[in-house]
Amino acid sequence: MAAAPLAVVDPRFCAPRALPLTLAMNLTRGGTVTDAGGAVVLRVDAPLLRLLRRFVLADAAGRPLLTVQRKARQAFSLLNGWEAFRGDSTDARDLLFTARRSPGFLVWTQVGVFLAPNTAGMACDLKMKCSYNNRSCDVYLGDSNTKIAQMRRQISAAGVLLGKYSYSVTVSPNVDYVFVAALVVMLHEIHRRERG
Repeated sequence: MAAAPLAVVDPRFCAPRALPLTLAMNLTRGGTVTDAGGAVVLRVDAPLLRLLRRFVLADAAGRPLLTVQRKARQAFSLLNGWEAFRGDSTDARDLLFTARRSPGFLVWTQVGVFLAPNTAGMACDLKMKCSYNNRSCDVYLGDSNTKIAQMRRQISAAGVLLGKYSYSVTVSPNVDYVFVAALVVMLHEIHRRERG
């Protein structure tokens, strides 16, 4: 549980209690994020051409809140990075955070998340520790044991065959759920790319 509010996109997306969400991704059309009652709280709009590796998280009314895209490959770097911007922008001044997968094995993935003020990028602000075997991922503040979110991938043979993936997500109190949803979308794309 985070001690102080963690508002990356906007403080209005920080609920005072733990927030259970479900992210449903479709291979061709993006996805939705629903609350415990099944109401759509976010949409994940994906481009028709998935090669663009760009997604827009919008509120239920369709207003863009956050754009997530794969970083351009850097020379001499084998690791893929992601970046997230405010609204539908991809301008550097609207950068909110970046994420970079650590080198590792296929059964365990770590993703370092760097908030925009952390320009040096030496130590991550948050760390995602993910297990392929358990189909789970926990998000921690930096190198601490303070968990701010956890996600579990739901598996169904029919869903996989139809290109549909579902994640149950629990966001700790006072943590920005739009930010956490963006992390889940990034993780989904990392795993999808490694599987395919």
